[in-house]
Amino acid sequence: MVATAIEKTYTVNEYLELEKNSEERHEFYYGKLLTISGESRIANQISKNILKKWDDSLESQGFYLYIHDVKAEIIRDDVFRYPDIVVTPESDNDDNYIVKKPVIMVEVASNDSWKRDTHTKRKEYTALPTLQHYLIVSQEEMYVELYSRKGNDWINFAFELSHDIVTLPNFDLKITLSDIYHRVKFDDIKI
Repeated sequence: MVATAIEKTYTVNEYLELEKNSEERHEFYYGKLLTISGESRIANQISKNILKKWDDSLESQGFYLYIHDVKAEIIRDDVFRYPDIVVTPESDNDDNYIVKKPVIMVEVASNDSWKRDTHTKRKEYTALPTLQHYLIVSQEEMYVELYSRKGNDWINFAFELSHDIVTLPNFDLKITLSDIYHRVKFDDIKI
């Protein structure tokens, strides 16, 4: 997804009210609105594949998994993002439009968004006290980065083979890269 800035500065309340009725999605970044462009079919397929593998297990553990259209409060009153996937406990129900206690976040990155997802968003997301895992999934090639919290530190793992297994032990979740990239084509090679 590519985000473009709209020049006017908004308050959080203006943003939240505008977003409820907007046909476009906007991230909120220190008073600026960043328009979120449409998503590729590959990114959508990847998100759907992860949803299919994780949703039942997370539900049985008391978590909700949302894709694309639920915003997360990243920095109180300053930054709101629309992660491709966000997982939150059932107790995170103060607001019908905003997740405030994410435990897992996933971004499906394009070449255009890779730097923002691996640098800016990684720093923002891993600063959240509730977050346990952050995945960055490439939509350009079979490649996944996983950041997992271990105490006060973050450990990074990279996966690039179809049989590699991405494991999130805090949630008893596992997924292979072949599952993540099921029905995705790279250069006319179907996974």
